[in-house]
Amino acid sequence: MSAQSYNWWKRDRAPMFFTIATALLVFIAESGAETALVLDAKGHPVSVSAKAFEPRSGTDDVPFTRYDGSLFGLHQANSFSPRDFYPPFFNGGGISSGDIDRDGWPDIVAANGAVVVVYMNQQGQRFEALEIDVTGLDDTAIFNVALVDIDGDGWLDLFGTTYLEGNFFLLNQKGEFTSAGLWQLPRGSAVLSSTASFGDVDQDGDLDIVVGNWFAGASKKHPPPHSQNELWINEGGHFEITPLSEMVGETLSTLLSDWSGDGVLDLIVGNDFEDPDIYYRGDGNGGFEMIERRDGIIPYSTQTTMSIDTGDYDNDLDLDIFIDQITARATGPSAKVQMLALEHYCDDIEVQAVRDRCRANMATRQGFFYGSNHQPTHIRNCAEVPDESDQRSCIGMQVMMTAQRFRKPELCDSIPESETRTYSMCRNFFEEVFPHDPEMLEQAIPQRMNQNVLLTWDSSKKSFTDMAEHAGVGFTGWSWNARFADVDNDEWQDIFVVAGSWFRATTSGTTANFFFHNEAGKYFSDQTDAFGLQNFMIVSAYTVVDFDRDGDLDFVTNSINGPLWLLRNNSRTGHSIVFQLYDEVGNRDGIGTKFTIHYGPDAERHQIRELKASGGYLSFDEPLAHFGLGEYERVERLEISWSTGGTTVIPGPFAAGHIYSLRRSIKN
Repeated sequence: MSAQSYNWWKRDRAPMFFTIATALLVFIAESGAETALVLDAKGHPVSVSAKAFEPRSGTDDVPFTRYDGSLFGLHQANSFSPRDFYPPFFNGGGISSGDIDRDGWPDIVAANGAVVVVYMNQQGQRFEALEIDVTGLDDTAIFNVALVDIDGDGWLDLFGTTYLEGNFFLLNQKGEFTSAGLWQLPRGSAVLSSTASFGDVDQDGDLDIVVGNWFAGASKKHPPPHSQNELWINEGGHFEITPLSEMVGETLSTLLSDWSGDGVLDLIVGNDFEDPDIYYRGDGNGGFEMIERRDGIIPYSTQTTMSIDTGDYDNDLDLDIFIDQITARATGPSAKVQMLALEHYCDDIEVQAVRDRCRANMATRQGFFYGSNHQPTHIRNCAEVPDESDQRSCIGMQVMMTAQRFRKPELCDSIPESETRTYSMCRNFFEEVFPHDPEMLEQAIPQRMNQNVLLTWDSSKKSFTDMAEHAGVGFTGWSWNARFADVDNDEWQDIFVVAGSWFRATTSGTTANFFFHNEAGKYFSDQTDAFGLQNFMIVSAYTVVDFDRDGDLDFVTNSINGPLWLLRNNSRTGHSIVFQLYDEVGNRDGIGTKFTIHYGPDAERHQIRELKASGGYLSFDEPLAHFGLGEYERVERLEISWSTGGTTVIPGPFAAGHIYSLRRSIKN
């Protein structure tokens, strides 16, 4: 039903219709039945079913309790070793959430060295772990893992990226991942795709991919052309691959999101170091137009961009953009950051074998120095490493760092033969660099150092304004992943940032996460300790997921040289409501679809959510639209802006305390 036809219903048929609709939705909520409510603009029926949340879980008074994941079955062996004390390997592995077997409970997937670990949710009580060796190679590493339905069969598939071995899909075999479903994707020449974004760029009903590539990190600030980012357009089971027309950078994050509000997906490419971030407007047909400085739309971006997210933090129905970066060099704020001494880094790990491995690696860490602090004599420290394999890895890393610091490529040949990826990193350093086009640099979006950027849309100026400092979210240390999420169901989206680095983990210790509580859309307050979201281990990735289906959002985070962590929400107050989509017309999970709710007195309150599969650093979330409602117990009206274009209005009321499954069917 179009907005226009909805207004006709509201004016002429409202009393009768809303009486029927109210009774119908009560029936749906109580019975779980699926009932057609409206037609979209092209005549496709939209039906809805509902399921009540589980009883609120958690017993602690603090809003969150942090658990070693092994206590809930999130067992993960510590695969970290001396060969990992260098980017990208000491940045950690990716994590994703989604309902793999369609039993109604969200599962978790994590990258751990050369293997993928799938954690199947056992009715919100615990997880069962299954390791999958995708490549069969011990010396590679898997980075991104994303759960997306790429073939449109209704089952979430697993996308992964590897170092040196290309990218792959594991197609879901009715709730299971097996080698029979392995789909090796076309190989580019980049050593690693550090990020991937999924969305229906050409609005033809399937998922396309933006692949962001990485070359050599801190040692290669201007990568060679063969690490150009790419747009992969899905054409019925194969991809048409086109290089993005932009300056090549060390890309750590890409985001597909309709932040311009015109109904089609736009793109942001986030680069590390001097290479500027790139902002594009989408045309809905698979094309992008680069936004330049002279357009006056984007005032700033960040210099060392780690992750990007969109969310409406002030509930004005315009999407805002938060970009986090390395702000650790901001001297004033840095002095106030809490730290934990290195000797206590591993203390909270429950499993003895993981803790022992962690402590052995921390001892090895004392012999690693970076940049100008590295000396060739540091190779002697490898003699202190007890394990023979780890000792070879240590030697290889020390030789590589000597070769790089003193510009001696011939030293790469001295790296032990077994250390193939270390040899590759050594050789990559000496590849030819290509300066950027001066004219493109002149029109690039300006970079801001040592401060995050929060872009808020100014409708009067038709441009964004950076509100990070004013809103209190400018400094977050050595940031990695950051997401908007309403964790206390008070109607306002908060920001959780995970942080930490080996570069800064000197004798003084390791730094912490940051949690910013949204104060009614006006500003954010640092409530990290008050909410129990502190962790002094280095954390680079997390997934936002209501793992126990009780209506509040939990987090599962990785940690570097340690376990997974479950941050369980103990919330007891605030109503919430969740919408999920099964779309037979567009991509099945509705990636790119927006949900707008209207509620409260005269339905004057409103919020918006967009389903995304991109933006976070090595992080992907279950495709659900979660809304905190505070004191309000129902939603009066729901608007769906489809990923394929067009908007459908569904009158309510929708009772809080439920997850509503919406299905758009092909059949008329």
